[in-house]
Amino acid sequence: MTPLYGFILLLGGVGLFLYGLNVCPENIKKYLGRGGKVFLSQVGTRKGSSLLFGLAFSVMVQSSAAATSFIVGLVEVGLMASEGALVAIMGASVGTGLIVYFLSLDIILYSPVAFFVIVFFGRFAKGRWKEYFKIAEGISVVFLGMALIKLGSQPLVYSELVRNLMTFLTGSFLLMALTAYLLTSIIQSSTATLAVAMGMAGSGLLPFPSVLPIILGAYVGSSSSALLAALGKKRKSQGLAWSTFLYRVFGILPMIPLGALYVKIGESLPITIDVHIAFLQILLVLTNMILLLPFVSFLSKMGEKLASFSGRESIEPLYLDWAFVDITPLAVSLLTKEIVRASNFLEEFLYGLFHGDIDEGRLFLLKSSLPDLVDSCIFYRSAITWISKEDSALVKEFVATSYSLNALKNMVILATARLFPLLRGEREVVGYSLLLSEMEEIKGLFFDIFTSSLGAYALDDPSFAKKAFKLYGEFSQIIAERKNRLMLSHHRIEGGTELIDLLTLLDAILRESLEFARVARRYNDKSEEDNKRFINRQGEREFDL
Repeated sequence: MTPLYGFILLLGGVGLFLYGLNVCPENIKKYLGRGGKVFLSQVGTRKGSSLLFGLAFSVMVQSSAAATSFIVGLVEVGLMASEGALVAIMGASVGTGLIVYFLSLDIILYSPVAFFVIVFFGRFAKGRWKEYFKIAEGISVVFLGMALIKLGSQPLVYSELVRNLMTFLTGSFLLMALTAYLLTSIIQSSTATLAVAMGMAGSGLLPFPSVLPIILGAYVGSSSSALLAALGKKRKSQGLAWSTFLYRVFGILPMIPLGALYVKIGESLPITIDVHIAFLQILLVLTNMILLLPFVSFLSKMGEKLASFSGRESIEPLYLDWAFVDITPLAVSLLTKEIVRASNFLEEFLYGLFHGDIDEGRLFLLKSSLPDLVDSCIFYRSAITWISKEDSALVKEFVATSYSLNALKNMVILATARLFPLLRGEREVVGYSLLLSEMEEIKGLFFDIFTSSLGAYALDDPSFAKKAFKLYGEFSQIIAERKNRLMLSHHRIEGGTELIDLLTLLDAILRESLEFARVARRYNDKSEEDNKRFINRQGEREFDL
Protein backbone atom coordinates (compact mmCIF):
# COMPACT_ATOMS: atom_id res chain seq x y z
CA MET A 1 0.00 0.00 0.00
CA THR A 2 1.45 3.38 -1.03
CA PRO A 3 1.67 6.36 1.38
CA LEU A 4 -0.81 8.28 -0.82
CA TYR A 5 -3.38 5.51 -0.55
CA GLY A 6 -2.72 5.31 3.19
CA PHE A 7 -3.30 9.06 3.50
CA ILE A 8 -6.61 8.71 1.63
CA LEU A 9 -7.63 5.91 4.01
CA LEU A 10 -6.62 8.09 6.96
CA LEU A 11 -8.75 11.00 5.73
CA GLY A 12 -11.67 8.67 5.08
CA GLY A 13 -11.31 7.20 8.54
CA VAL A 14 -11.30 10.65 10.17
CA GLY A 15 -14.38 11.63 8.15
CA LEU A 16 -16.20 8.44 9.12
CA PHE A 17 -15.10 8.90 12.73
CA LEU A 18 -16.47 12.46 12.85
CA TYR A 19 -19.67 11.36 11.11
CA GLY A 20 -20.18 8.72 13.80
CA LEU A 21 -19.58 11.33 16.50
CA ASN A 22 -22.31 13.45 14.89
CA VAL A 23 -24.79 10.58 14.48
CA CYS A 24 -24.47 9.31 18.05
CA PRO A 25 -25.80 12.48 19.78
CA GLU A 26 -28.68 12.76 17.30
CA ASN A 27 -29.81 9.19 18.00
CA ILE A 28 -29.48 9.66 21.74
CA LYS A 29 -31.56 12.87 21.67
CA LYS A 30 -34.33 11.11 19.75
CA TYR A 31 -34.32 8.36 22.35
CA LEU A 32 -34.55 10.94 25.15
CA GLY A 33 -37.73 12.27 23.58
CA ARG A 34 -39.70 9.68 25.56
CA GLY A 35 -40.02 11.34 28.96
CA GLY A 36 -36.56 12.85 28.63
CA LYS A 37 -37.76 16.26 29.82
CA VAL A 38 -38.50 14.97 33.32
CA PHE A 39 -35.29 12.93 33.49
CA LEU A 40 -33.05 15.81 32.39
CA SER A 41 -34.67 18.22 34.85
CA GLN A 42 -33.86 15.88 37.78
CA VAL A 43 -30.44 14.52 36.85
CA GLY A 44 -28.52 17.64 37.86
CA THR A 45 -29.86 17.87 41.40
CA ARG A 46 -27.00 15.81 42.94
CA LYS A 47 -23.28 15.61 42.21
CA GLY A 48 -23.32 11.83 41.97
CA SER A 49 -26.13 11.65 39.44
CA SER A 50 -24.64 14.55 37.44
CA LEU A 51 -21.25 12.82 37.30
CA LEU A 52 -22.73 9.50 36.19
CA PHE A 53 -24.95 11.22 33.63
CA GLY A 54 -21.97 13.01 32.05
CA LEU A 55 -19.91 9.81 32.00
CA ALA A 56 -22.69 7.66 30.51
CA PHE A 57 -23.73 10.28 27.98
CA SER A 58 -20.19 10.87 26.68
CA VAL A 59 -19.68 7.11 26.26
CA MET A 60 -22.96 6.79 24.36
CA VAL A 61 -22.25 9.72 22.04
CA GLN A 62 -18.55 8.76 21.84
CA SER A 63 -17.42 12.34 22.45
CA SER A 64 -16.96 14.54 25.51
CA ALA A 65 -17.15 17.60 23.22
CA ALA A 66 -20.63 16.60 22.01
CA ALA A 67 -21.66 15.80 25.58
CA THR A 68 -20.32 19.17 26.77
CA SER A 69 -22.22 21.08 24.07
CA PHE A 70 -25.39 19.19 24.99
CA ILE A 71 -24.94 20.00 28.70
CA VAL A 72 -24.38 23.69 27.87
CA GLY A 73 -27.73 23.51 26.07
CA LEU A 74 -29.38 22.07 29.19
CA VAL A 75 -28.14 25.04 31.24
CA GLU A 76 -29.32 27.40 28.50
CA VAL A 77 -32.90 26.15 28.75
CA GLY A 78 -32.91 25.97 32.54
CA LEU A 79 -32.96 22.18 32.92
CA MET A 80 -29.68 21.99 34.84
CA ALA A 81 -27.93 24.30 37.29
CA SER A 82 -24.44 25.57 36.46
CA GLU A 83 -22.68 23.66 39.24
CA GLY A 84 -24.45 20.39 38.44
CA ALA A 85 -23.65 20.89 34.76
CA LEU A 86 -19.95 21.41 35.53
CA VAL A 87 -19.92 18.14 37.49
CA ALA A 88 -21.60 16.43 34.51
CA ILE A 89 -18.85 17.79 32.25
CA MET A 90 -16.28 16.31 34.65
CA GLY A 91 -18.03 12.98 34.22
CA ALA A 92 -17.97 13.44 30.44
CA SER A 93 -14.20 13.92 30.61
CA VAL A 94 -13.87 10.61 32.47
CA GLY A 95 -16.06 9.04 29.80
CA THR A 96 -13.55 10.19 27.19
CA GLY A 97 -10.84 8.21 28.97
CA LEU A 98 -12.95 5.06 28.66
CA ILE A 99 -13.64 5.77 24.98
CA VAL A 100 -9.93 6.17 24.25
CA TYR A 101 -9.23 2.89 26.03
CA PHE A 102 -11.80 1.08 23.87
CA LEU A 103 -10.21 2.60 20.77
CA SER A 104 -6.78 1.32 21.83
CA LEU A 105 -7.90 -2.32 21.83
CA ASP A 106 -7.28 -4.63 18.88
CA ILE A 107 -10.98 -5.52 18.72
CA ILE A 108 -11.39 -2.28 16.73
CA LEU A 109 -10.18 -4.21 13.68
CA TYR A 110 -13.34 -6.34 13.90
CA SER A 111 -15.59 -3.25 13.76
CA PRO A 112 -16.66 -3.86 10.10
CA VAL A 113 -18.21 -7.17 11.19
CA ALA A 114 -19.94 -5.49 14.14
CA PHE A 115 -21.22 -2.72 11.86
CA PHE A 116 -22.67 -5.27 9.42
CA VAL A 117 -24.41 -7.24 12.19
CA ILE A 118 -25.90 -4.12 13.81
CA VAL A 119 -27.18 -2.66 10.52
CA PHE A 120 -28.56 -6.02 9.33
CA PHE A 121 -30.53 -6.83 12.47
CA GLY A 122 -31.49 -3.17 12.96
CA ARG A 123 -33.51 -3.32 9.73
CA PHE A 124 -35.83 -5.89 11.30
CA ALA A 125 -36.06 -4.34 14.78
CA LYS A 126 -39.19 -2.55 15.95
CA GLY A 127 -40.16 -0.18 18.74
CA ARG A 128 -37.56 0.47 21.42
CA TRP A 129 -35.19 -2.10 19.92
CA LYS A 130 -34.99 -0.03 16.73
CA GLU A 131 -33.84 2.94 18.81
CA TYR A 132 -31.23 0.82 20.59
CA PHE A 133 -29.87 -0.44 17.27
CA LYS A 134 -29.67 3.15 15.97
CA ILE A 135 -27.53 4.13 18.96
CA ALA A 136 -25.32 1.05 18.49
CA GLU A 137 -25.03 1.85 14.79
CA GLY A 138 -23.57 5.28 15.54
CA ILE A 139 -21.03 3.80 17.96
CA SER A 140 -20.02 1.13 15.44
CA VAL A 141 -19.41 3.84 12.81
CA VAL A 142 -16.98 5.52 15.23
CA PHE A 143 -15.09 2.25 15.68
CA LEU A 144 -15.13 1.63 11.93
CA GLY A 145 -13.57 5.06 11.39
CA MET A 146 -10.89 4.22 13.96
CA ALA A 147 -10.08 0.99 12.11
CA LEU A 148 -9.56 2.94 8.87
CA ILE A 149 -7.34 5.46 10.68
CA LYS A 150 -5.12 2.65 11.95
CA LEU A 151 -4.92 1.02 8.52
CA GLY A 152 -4.22 4.33 6.78
CA SER A 153 -1.48 5.36 9.22
CA GLN A 154 0.72 2.34 8.59
CA PRO A 155 1.87 3.22 5.00
CA LEU A 156 2.65 6.83 6.02
CA VAL A 157 5.80 5.67 7.79
CA TYR A 158 7.37 5.14 4.35
CA SER A 159 6.79 8.78 3.32
CA GLU A 160 9.87 10.96 3.80
CA LEU A 161 7.71 14.12 3.85
CA VAL A 162 5.54 12.79 6.68
CA ARG A 163 8.59 11.58 8.64
CA ASN A 164 10.27 15.00 8.35
CA LEU A 165 7.08 16.79 9.42
CA MET A 166 6.63 14.55 12.46
CA THR A 167 10.30 14.98 13.38
CA PHE A 168 9.87 18.76 13.31
CA LEU A 169 6.66 18.72 15.40
CA THR A 170 7.85 16.20 17.97
CA GLY A 171 11.04 18.17 18.58
CA SER A 172 9.18 20.68 20.76
CA PHE A 173 6.82 19.86 23.65
CA LEU A 174 5.04 23.23 23.31
CA LEU A 175 4.69 23.00 19.52
CA MET A 176 3.22 19.50 19.75
CA ALA A 177 0.72 20.57 22.42
CA LEU A 178 -0.26 23.65 20.41
CA THR A 179 -0.77 21.55 17.27
CA ALA A 180 -3.03 19.13 19.16
CA TYR A 181 -4.95 22.07 20.66
CA LEU A 182 -5.56 23.69 17.27
CA LEU A 183 -6.51 20.41 15.60
CA THR A 184 -8.99 19.61 18.38
CA SER A 185 -10.47 23.11 18.24
CA ILE A 186 -10.99 22.79 14.48
CA ILE A 187 -12.53 19.32 14.36
CA GLN A 188 -14.30 19.80 17.73
CA SER A 189 -13.28 16.40 19.07
CA SER A 190 -10.38 15.42 21.31
CA THR A 191 -11.34 11.79 20.73
CA ALA A 192 -10.69 12.17 17.00
CA THR A 193 -7.33 13.85 17.68
CA LEU A 194 -6.27 11.02 19.97
CA ALA A 195 -7.54 8.46 17.46
CA VAL A 196 -5.22 9.92 14.81
CA ALA A 197 -2.39 10.02 17.37
CA MET A 198 -2.92 6.34 18.19
CA GLY A 199 -2.88 5.42 14.53
CA MET A 200 0.37 7.28 13.89
CA ALA A 201 1.99 6.11 17.13
CA GLY A 202 1.11 2.52 16.32
CA SER A 203 2.80 2.84 12.92
CA GLY A 204 5.96 4.29 14.49
CA LEU A 205 5.50 7.90 13.31
CA LEU A 206 5.15 9.27 16.85
CA PRO A 207 7.79 8.57 19.52
CA PHE A 208 6.46 7.65 22.96
CA PRO A 209 7.43 10.93 24.76
CA SER A 210 5.42 13.00 22.24
CA VAL A 211 2.07 11.50 23.27
CA LEU A 212 1.95 13.53 26.51
CA PRO A 213 1.82 17.01 24.87
CA ILE A 214 -0.74 15.68 22.36
CA ILE A 215 -3.00 14.47 25.18
CA LEU A 216 -2.68 17.75 27.11
CA GLY A 217 -3.27 19.95 24.05
CA ALA A 218 -6.27 17.92 22.90
CA TYR A 219 -7.75 17.99 26.42
CA VAL A 220 -7.73 21.79 26.63
CA GLY A 221 -8.78 22.09 22.97
CA SER A 222 -11.95 20.13 23.63
CA SER A 223 -13.19 22.97 25.85
CA SER A 224 -13.42 25.22 22.77
CA SER A 225 -16.57 23.32 21.77
CA ALA A 226 -18.22 24.53 24.97
CA LEU A 227 -17.13 28.12 24.30
CA LEU A 228 -18.53 27.94 20.76
CA ALA A 229 -21.76 26.30 21.96
CA ALA A 230 -22.30 29.19 24.41
CA LEU A 231 -21.80 32.00 21.89
CA GLY A 232 -24.84 34.29 21.80
CA LYS A 233 -26.51 32.46 24.67
CA LYS A 234 -27.43 33.36 28.21
CA ARG A 235 -24.89 34.52 30.75
CA LYS A 236 -25.13 31.23 32.68
CA SER A 237 -24.32 29.20 29.58
CA GLN A 238 -21.33 31.41 28.83
CA GLY A 239 -20.24 31.08 32.45
CA LEU A 240 -20.40 27.29 32.23
CA ALA A 241 -18.28 27.33 29.07
CA TRP A 242 -15.62 29.44 30.78
CA SER A 243 -15.76 27.24 33.88
CA THR A 244 -15.12 24.21 31.67
CA PHE A 245 -12.14 25.93 30.06
CA LEU A 246 -10.68 26.86 33.46
CA TYR A 247 -11.31 23.36 34.79
CA ARG A 248 -9.26 21.81 32.01
CA VAL A 249 -6.49 24.42 32.04
CA PHE A 250 -5.99 23.98 35.80
CA GLY A 251 -6.24 20.22 35.32
CA ILE A 252 -3.22 19.92 33.02
CA LEU A 253 -0.88 21.71 35.45
CA PRO A 254 -0.42 18.78 37.90
CA MET A 255 -0.48 16.38 34.96
CA ILE A 256 2.72 17.78 33.44
CA PRO A 257 5.02 16.33 36.17
CA LEU A 258 2.80 13.25 36.63
CA GLY A 259 2.78 12.58 32.90
CA ALA A 260 6.54 13.05 32.63
CA LEU A 261 6.98 10.50 35.43
CA TYR A 262 4.66 8.05 33.66
CA VAL A 263 6.58 8.45 30.39
CA LYS A 264 9.83 7.51 32.17
CA ILE A 265 8.31 4.47 33.86
CA GLY A 266 5.98 3.48 31.03
CA GLU A 267 8.65 2.87 28.40
CA SER A 268 9.67 -0.31 30.21
CA LEU A 269 6.12 -1.69 30.47
CA PRO A 270 5.17 -4.50 28.05
CA ILE A 271 2.12 -2.74 26.55
CA THR A 272 1.46 -1.06 23.21
CA ILE A 273 1.73 2.68 22.72
CA ASP A 274 -2.03 2.81 22.03
CA VAL A 275 -2.72 1.54 25.54
CA HIS A 276 -0.17 4.01 26.94
CA ILE A 277 -2.17 6.85 25.35
CA ALA A 278 -5.36 5.48 26.88
CA PHE A 279 -3.76 5.15 30.34
CA LEU A 280 -2.36 8.69 30.18
CA GLN A 281 -5.78 10.04 29.19
CA ILE A 282 -7.46 8.20 32.08
CA LEU A 283 -4.79 9.44 34.51
CA LEU A 284 -5.35 13.01 33.29
CA VAL A 285 -9.15 13.04 33.64
CA LEU A 286 -9.13 11.28 37.02
CA THR A 287 -6.46 13.60 38.44
CA ASN A 288 -8.34 16.62 37.12
CA MET A 289 -11.63 15.46 38.64
CA ILE A 290 -10.24 14.41 42.04
CA LEU A 291 -8.32 17.66 42.56
CA LEU A 292 -10.98 20.10 41.35
CA LEU A 293 -14.28 18.43 42.29
CA PRO A 294 -14.25 20.16 45.72
CA PHE A 295 -13.89 23.53 43.96
CA VAL A 296 -16.91 23.26 41.65
CA SER A 297 -18.64 26.25 43.23
CA PHE A 298 -15.49 28.38 42.93
CA LEU A 299 -14.99 27.45 39.27
CA SER A 300 -18.64 28.17 38.52
CA LYS A 301 -18.37 31.66 40.04
CA MET A 302 -15.14 32.37 38.17
CA GLY A 303 -16.78 31.34 34.91
CA GLU A 304 -19.75 33.63 35.51
CA LYS A 305 -17.35 36.46 36.34
CA LEU A 306 -15.54 36.01 33.02
CA ALA A 307 -18.87 35.81 31.19
CA SER A 308 -19.94 39.13 32.73
CA PHE A 309 -17.21 40.90 30.72
CA SER A 310 -18.98 40.02 27.48
CA GLY A 311 -21.38 42.95 27.95
CA ARG A 312 -25.15 43.21 28.21
CA GLU A 313 -27.14 40.39 26.70
CA SER A 314 -28.88 41.26 23.47
CA ILE A 315 -32.54 40.57 22.79
CA GLU A 316 -32.14 37.25 21.05
CA PRO A 317 -33.80 33.85 21.47
CA LEU A 318 -32.72 32.29 24.75
CA TYR A 319 -34.84 29.15 24.99
CA LEU A 320 -34.98 28.04 21.34
CA ASP A 321 -32.23 25.46 21.52
CA TRP A 322 -32.04 23.54 18.25
CA ALA A 323 -30.39 20.61 20.01
CA PHE A 324 -33.83 19.75 21.42
CA VAL A 325 -36.12 20.50 18.47
CA ASP A 326 -36.60 16.76 17.79
CA ILE A 327 -37.64 16.12 21.40
CA THR A 328 -41.23 17.27 20.89
CA PRO A 329 -42.39 17.70 24.53
CA LEU A 330 -39.26 19.63 25.42
CA ALA A 331 -39.32 21.70 22.21
CA VAL A 332 -42.94 22.79 22.79
CA SER A 333 -42.11 23.72 26.38
CA LEU A 334 -39.10 25.78 25.25
CA LEU A 335 -41.17 27.54 22.61
CA THR A 336 -43.79 28.41 25.24
CA LYS A 337 -41.08 29.96 27.43
CA GLU A 338 -39.77 32.01 24.52
CA ILE A 339 -43.29 33.23 23.67
CA VAL A 340 -43.80 34.37 27.27
CA ARG A 341 -40.42 36.13 27.18
CA ALA A 342 -41.23 37.87 23.88
CA SER A 343 -44.62 38.91 25.30
CA ASN A 344 -42.89 40.52 28.27
CA PHE A 345 -40.66 42.48 25.89
CA LEU A 346 -43.76 43.58 23.98
CA GLU A 347 -45.37 44.76 27.22
CA GLU A 348 -42.20 46.72 28.06
CA PHE A 349 -42.23 48.26 24.58
CA LEU A 350 -45.90 49.31 24.80
CA TYR A 351 -45.51 50.69 28.31
CA GLY A 352 -42.48 52.74 27.28
CA LEU A 353 -44.27 53.92 24.17
CA PHE A 354 -47.27 55.21 26.12
CA HIS A 355 -45.59 56.50 29.28
CA GLY A 356 -42.24 57.60 27.90
CA ASP A 357 -40.28 56.46 30.99
CA ILE A 358 -37.85 54.33 29.00
CA ASP A 359 -34.43 54.95 27.51
CA GLU A 360 -34.76 55.85 23.83
CA GLY A 361 -32.02 53.40 22.91
CA ARG A 362 -33.85 50.62 24.71
CA LEU A 363 -37.12 51.53 23.01
CA PHE A 364 -35.58 51.41 19.53
CA LEU A 365 -33.77 48.18 20.42
CA LEU A 366 -37.11 46.58 21.33
CA LYS A 367 -38.70 47.89 18.14
CA SER A 368 -36.00 46.39 15.93
CA SER A 369 -35.56 43.14 17.87
CA LEU A 370 -39.15 42.07 18.54
CA PRO A 371 -40.04 41.14 14.92
CA ASP A 372 -36.85 39.07 14.59
CA LEU A 373 -37.52 37.35 17.91
CA VAL A 374 -41.03 36.38 16.83
CA ASP A 375 -39.75 35.19 13.45
CA SER A 376 -37.29 32.95 15.29
CA CYS A 377 -40.17 31.49 17.30
CA ILE A 378 -42.15 30.84 14.11
CA PHE A 379 -39.19 29.17 12.44
CA TYR A 380 -38.57 27.00 15.50
CA ARG A 381 -42.25 26.05 15.69
CA SER A 382 -42.24 24.96 12.04
CA ALA A 383 -39.29 22.63 12.76
CA ILE A 384 -40.93 20.85 15.70
CA THR A 385 -41.87 17.29 14.84
CA TRP A 386 -45.66 16.86 14.83
CA ILE A 387 -46.89 14.59 17.59
CA SER A 388 -49.56 11.90 17.61
CA LYS A 389 -53.09 12.91 18.54
CA GLU A 390 -53.09 10.07 21.04
CA ASP A 391 -51.11 12.29 23.43
CA SER A 392 -53.96 14.73 24.05
CA ALA A 393 -52.08 16.78 26.66
CA LEU A 394 -49.16 17.40 24.32
CA VAL A 395 -51.45 18.18 21.38
CA LYS A 396 -53.35 20.62 23.59
CA GLU A 397 -50.15 22.43 24.48
CA PHE A 398 -48.95 22.38 20.87
CA VAL A 399 -52.21 23.85 19.52
CA ALA A 400 -52.36 26.47 22.27
CA THR A 401 -48.77 27.49 21.61
CA SER A 402 -49.42 27.82 17.88
CA TYR A 403 -52.48 30.02 18.37
CA SER A 404 -50.68 32.21 20.90
CA LEU A 405 -47.67 32.56 18.60
CA ASN A 406 -49.93 33.68 15.77
CA ALA A 407 -51.52 36.29 18.05
CA LEU A 408 -48.10 37.45 19.24
CA LYS A 409 -46.93 37.91 15.66
CA ASN A 410 -49.95 40.09 14.87
CA MET A 411 -49.50 42.16 18.04
CA VAL A 412 -45.83 42.80 17.30
CA ILE A 413 -46.64 43.92 13.75
CA LEU A 414 -49.37 46.26 15.02
CA ALA A 415 -47.13 47.68 17.75
CA THR A 416 -43.87 48.14 15.82
CA ALA A 417 -45.06 48.81 12.26
CA ARG A 418 -48.21 50.84 12.93
CA LEU A 419 -48.44 52.06 16.53
CA PHE A 420 -44.83 53.23 16.83
CA PRO A 421 -44.93 55.46 13.70
CA LEU A 422 -48.24 56.87 14.92
CA LEU A 423 -46.84 57.91 18.30
CA ARG A 424 -43.13 58.49 17.64
CA GLY A 425 -42.66 58.52 13.89
CA GLU A 426 -43.67 60.52 10.86
CA ARG A 427 -47.41 60.30 11.65
CA GLU A 428 -47.01 61.45 15.24
CA VAL A 429 -50.44 62.24 16.68
CA VAL A 430 -50.76 65.98 17.17
CA GLY A 431 -53.59 65.69 19.67
CA TYR A 432 -52.04 62.75 21.57
CA SER A 433 -51.39 64.69 24.79
CA LEU A 434 -55.00 65.91 24.80
CA LEU A 435 -56.21 62.35 24.21
CA LEU A 436 -54.25 60.94 27.13
CA SER A 437 -55.34 63.67 29.49
CA GLU A 438 -58.96 62.88 28.68
CA MET A 439 -58.63 59.09 28.51
CA GLU A 440 -56.59 57.86 31.45
CA GLU A 441 -59.33 55.28 31.89
CA ILE A 442 -58.60 53.80 28.46
CA LYS A 443 -54.88 53.61 29.23
CA GLY A 444 -55.50 51.86 32.52
CA LEU A 445 -57.98 49.41 31.01
CA PHE A 446 -55.69 48.68 28.08
CA PHE A 447 -52.78 47.57 30.26
CA ASP A 448 -55.05 45.71 32.71
CA ILE A 449 -56.50 43.65 29.85
CA PHE A 450 -53.14 43.16 28.17
CA THR A 451 -51.31 41.97 31.29
CA SER A 452 -54.24 39.78 32.37
CA SER A 453 -54.29 38.07 28.98
CA LEU A 454 -50.55 37.39 29.05
CA GLY A 455 -50.80 36.23 32.66
CA ALA A 456 -53.54 33.77 31.73
CA TYR A 457 -51.22 32.19 29.18
CA ALA A 458 -48.01 32.28 31.20
CA LEU A 459 -49.60 30.89 34.38
CA ASP A 460 -52.33 28.82 32.69
CA ASP A 461 -54.80 30.54 35.04
CA PRO A 462 -58.43 30.90 33.86
CA SER A 463 -59.11 33.60 36.48
CA PHE A 464 -56.82 35.97 34.57
CA ALA A 465 -58.65 35.06 31.38
CA LYS A 466 -62.06 35.81 32.91
CA LYS A 467 -60.78 39.15 34.15
CA ALA A 468 -59.41 40.02 30.70
CA PHE A 469 -62.68 39.21 28.91
CA LYS A 470 -64.76 41.07 31.50
CA LEU A 471 -62.60 44.19 31.26
CA TYR A 472 -62.59 44.02 27.48
CA GLY A 473 -66.40 44.29 27.54
CA GLU A 474 -66.05 47.60 29.36
CA PHE A 475 -63.19 48.70 27.12
CA SER A 476 -65.08 48.01 23.89
CA GLN A 477 -68.03 50.14 25.05
CA ILE A 478 -65.78 53.07 26.03
CA ILE A 479 -63.72 52.84 22.84
CA ALA A 480 -66.87 52.76 20.70
CA GLU A 481 -68.21 55.91 22.37
CA ARG A 482 -64.92 57.78 21.95
CA LYS A 483 -64.54 56.72 18.33
CA ASN A 484 -68.10 57.80 17.53
CA ARG A 485 -67.46 61.20 19.09
CA LEU A 486 -64.21 61.60 17.16
CA MET A 487 -65.78 60.53 13.88
CA LEU A 488 -68.49 63.15 14.24
CA SER A 489 -66.03 65.92 14.97
CA HIS A 490 -62.61 64.79 13.74
CA HIS A 491 -62.52 67.58 11.14
CA ARG A 492 -62.66 70.10 14.00
CA ILE A 493 -60.06 68.32 16.19
CA GLU A 494 -56.40 68.65 15.26
CA GLY A 495 -55.11 65.17 14.49
CA GLY A 496 -58.62 63.71 14.80
CA THR A 497 -58.07 61.07 12.09
CA GLU A 498 -54.83 59.90 13.74
CA LEU A 499 -56.65 59.65 17.08
CA ILE A 500 -59.25 57.37 15.50
CA ASP A 501 -56.45 55.23 14.07
CA LEU A 502 -54.83 55.07 17.51
CA LEU A 503 -58.00 53.82 19.19
CA THR A 504 -58.52 51.28 16.41
CA LEU A 505 -54.98 49.97 16.87
CA LEU A 506 -55.39 49.67 20.64
CA ASP A 507 -58.57 47.68 20.14
CA ALA A 508 -56.88 45.43 17.55
CA ILE A 509 -53.92 44.72 19.87
CA LEU A 510 -56.25 43.79 22.72
CA ARG A 511 -58.32 41.49 20.52
CA GLU A 512 -55.14 39.64 19.59
CA SER A 513 -54.05 39.52 23.24
CA LEU A 514 -57.34 37.84 24.12
CA GLU A 515 -56.12 34.80 22.15
CA PHE A 516 -53.68 34.29 25.02
CA ALA A 517 -56.52 34.49 27.53
CA ARG A 518 -58.71 32.27 25.37
CA VAL A 519 -56.12 29.49 25.55
CA ALA A 520 -56.36 29.28 29.35
CA ARG A 521 -60.16 29.57 29.41
CA ARG A 522 -60.62 27.08 26.58
CA TYR A 523 -58.94 24.23 28.44
CA ASN A 524 -60.23 24.93 31.90
CA ASP A 525 -63.86 25.95 31.46
CA LYS A 526 -64.82 23.20 29.02
CA SER A 527 -65.27 19.49 29.55
CA GLU A 528 -62.65 16.97 28.48
CA GLU A 529 -64.88 15.97 25.57
CA ASP A 530 -65.06 19.60 24.42
CA ASN A 531 -61.29 19.81 24.63
CA LYS A 532 -60.87 16.71 22.47
CA ARG A 533 -63.29 18.08 19.88
CA PHE A 534 -61.41 21.38 19.85
CA ILE A 535 -58.05 19.63 19.41
CA ASN A 536 -59.35 17.46 16.59
CA ARG A 537 -60.88 20.46 14.85
CA GLN A 538 -57.89 22.78 15.24
CA GLY A 539 -55.28 20.10 14.62
CA GLU A 540 -56.31 19.98 10.96
CA ARG A 541 -56.23 23.74 10.52
CA GLU A 542 -53.33 25.59 8.95
CA PHE A 543 -52.02 28.19 11.39
CA ASP A 544 -51.39 31.60 9.91
CA LEU A 545 -47.67 31.66 10.62
